Amino acid sequence: MQNIDLKKYVCTVPFTTLEVHKNDYYLCCPSWLTKQFKAEDYTIDTIWNSDAAIEVRESILDGSYRFCDKTMCPFLGKLVNEGIVTTPIFKKESSKYKNARMETNSPTNVLMNFDRTCNYKCPSCRVDLIVENGKGITRVEKTIEDIDKYYSNNVKTLYITGSGDPFVSVGFRNYLRTFNPLKYPKLQTIHLHTNASMWTKEMWDSMPNIHPYVKTCEISIDAGAKDTYENKTRLGGNWDTLINNLKFINTIKTLTEVKVSFVVQDCNYMEMVIFCDLMDSIFKNKVKIFFGKINNWGTFNEGEFKLKKVWDTEHPEHSLFLTEFDKIWRRQNIFHNMYEFITINKTLI
Repeated sequence: MQNIDLKKYVCTVPFTTLEVHKNDYYLCCPSWLTKQFKAEDYTIDTIWNSDAAIEVRESILDGSYRFCDKTMCPFLGKLVNEGIVTTPIFKKESSKYKNARMETNSPTNVLMNFDRTCNYKCPSCRVDLIVENGKGITRVEKTIEDIDKYYSNNVKTLYITGSGDPFVSVGFRNYLRTFNPLKYPKLQTIHLHTNASMWTKEMWDSMPNIHPYVKTCEISIDAGAKDTYENKTRLGGNWDTLINNLKFINTIKTLTEVKVSFVVQDCNYMEMVIFCDLMDSIFKNKVKIFFGKINNWGTFNEGEFKLKKVWDTEHPEHSLFLTEFDKIWRRQNIFHNMYEFITINKTLI
């Protein structure tokens, strides 16, 4: 670990980004930023410059980063372990963010994470299928209306969705099909986060108004082989459908970067190399590959989670994980949140 003075650096995410969830709000990924804001305490139009949001930004400006998990955030991890600064972190003197209270009462990046509807039941995410009913769809549509009302004039990026799948969700799918760019005069990007199972040409063609804005996406996969995908990490998934859809997605001309993500766990870590090779073969130089430690979103008991987190130094297969990790972390298009293992790996191997 480097001797880094975090007072010299600013992470810009809490100054630009609001994650809207079903029952709470965040200023960054909840895997990385531990402080949450309950929806029962804030309305969507009061959260951005609330005392709690200001407190998070102050923790960045004073260098304490006391609400941030440096072992889970890949950007802080890269800084504190390797001394390398990457976006969204900047040196303080080059950052325009000096005050914890924002001048406008609106984020520029909004993450729509308030519908968990998905056609898969991935064990790392949920214990069963989650599909919103009529009442839930109405709630999703009302939240979209609130975002339109309070934030659309300033939003530059819409992220849909980190909680479910944008093509499976009725609310999000209808929103994308009827998207009105005139409501978002400053919009630059719509970032789609999906399992890609329903991202077909027919689905894409039904959403013509979003095409100019979809320049980046994230596709959650977590496997490098058919059996692992269909029977371990993507229950209900079809590997052949996935591969066909990935090849179609690669033909979308507006897409300049495709992020593919892989939650590292005991059942898939031996496939990290073949996953990289496969994604490189499909997307060539536009792909970024993220390997992240598995988190426990309440889907595992303590014993089960202990077996899943193969990156834990006490795991019986940890040394095998280190061997596999050493094969991939040097690749230029890889990023991850496992920087603490790089030095150990160099020593062991």
